[in-house]
Amino acid sequence: MSASATTLRDAAAILGALSAASAAQLHAPALKLGFLPSCLHLCSSFLKSYAASGRLAFARQLFDETPRRDIPLWNTLVSACARSRQPHHALLAVSAMVGEGSRPNNLSVTSLLSACAQLRSLVHGRELHGYAVRNIPVLDLRVLNALVSMYGRCGRFAEASTVFAGMENKSVVSWTCMINACCENGRPAEALGVFNEMRLAVVKIDEVTLLAVISACTKLDCTSELGEWVEVYASENGFLENTRVANSLIHMHGKMGRVKKSCQIFDSMSVRTVVSWTAMIQALAVHGHGVAALVRFSQMLRQGFWPDEVIFLSVINACCHSRLVSEGRQLFKSMVEDYHITPWMEHYGSMVDLLCRSGMLDEAFEFVLAMPVKPDPVIWRVLTGACRDHGNMNLARKVMDHVIDMEPDHEGNYVLASNLYAANENWGRVVDVRVEMGVRKETSRCSTALSYIEVNGEENAEFFSTLASTVVQV
Repeated sequence: MSASATTLRDAAAILGALSAASAAQLHAPALKLGFLPSCLHLCSSFLKSYAASGRLAFARQLFDETPRRDIPLWNTLVSACARSRQPHHALLAVSAMVGEGSRPNNLSVTSLLSACAQLRSLVHGRELHGYAVRNIPVLDLRVLNALVSMYGRCGRFAEASTVFAGMENKSVVSWTCMINACCENGRPAEALGVFNEMRLAVVKIDEVTLLAVISACTKLDCTSELGEWVEVYASENGFLENTRVANSLIHMHGKMGRVKKSCQIFDSMSVRTVVSWTAMIQALAVHGHGVAALVRFSQMLRQGFWPDEVIFLSVINACCHSRLVSEGRQLFKSMVEDYHITPWMEHYGSMVDLLCRSGMLDEAFEFVLAMPVKPDPVIWRVLTGACRDHGNMNLARKVMDHVIDMEPDHEGNYVLASNLYAANENWGRVVDVRVEMGVRKETSRCSTALSYIEVNGEENAEFFSTLASTVVQV
């Protein structure tokens, strides 16, 4: 066997092993055998492997050590950056690619449009669209799908619809991109309409499409019939065995108040993840089934799952809705001391809400003062509202001092303070707060807004500005 044949055989063996072994383990043998960095196909495979395992720095180092770079290798790097959620690096890579005299092709543009979608950069996305139309003779389906996705993510629904309507042969990815574009632009009903057209076109639906449809149903707060239909479709087509689909259905039914249905799907799952438990606990929590949520949480721990910040927030919220004060305290303490999780502001807010709902206002106030981070205005307003509802005006005044100190120019704080004093029939303080609010409002005003209206057939801004100033002064 010739040396060249042996080399090709060894290279093929390494290429085949990349999917089953770590790239780091194979990198050194490939260097010793002289395959790297001369064999571009092998370089490309290593780049993909490093990027897939989250080691983009290694991929970039290998790329930089390759003296002869062709367009496919550049495309591999750009795609790796985009898939690794580093869109800025993808844009920088293509800039370097152009600087070395290589022109982006269909694959390059597809990856770059994905990067623009992640950044929600409409300017760069439109520039790429223009480049593709001018320089690429035929835009393949991947580019068109990426354009629909990019325009959808950037809030340009009309442009996404135009690109989608112009496609001659739509794939399942095309339909899914359009459904997602509808959902991302607040058009869940239209998303379901697109899904219906997809079914009529006899396009085979995959997991990603079904997840987009379930998301549309969830956002739409659809009827029970539609929710049942989606679940039946998932069951008849074998999607209920998919953990991600089952998780989404649990969330959908829970959001619509069909907690029993969420429980049925959860109990039927053969494989559960932390997301599954979180979706189930959230469904129970928001509908006041606090004890059931705690039972599920205990089951999750017994089965060896490690709770994260999200699931702790969900189970503390469950205690809040059911006023389980001691359980909520214990969970918060366990989160910090046993699982070494640093609480988010939302965790603190949920604990304050729990104490306030249970009428323990003084303890809630002490909890807020003892927080290791500065409480945000929302927490103070929750405490203020609880003081108002329970008639604790002495504490309310203390809390309002903190609120106004934090946001002295927020008009809503003065309205809240005024309403508190009015509820206590302290009219002198009501007047004082209203006067203070007026002073703040005058000193914080930067400029007068202008609106154009027609006067005798001509646009006139000054007339309306003068009129508006008169109304404000009155």
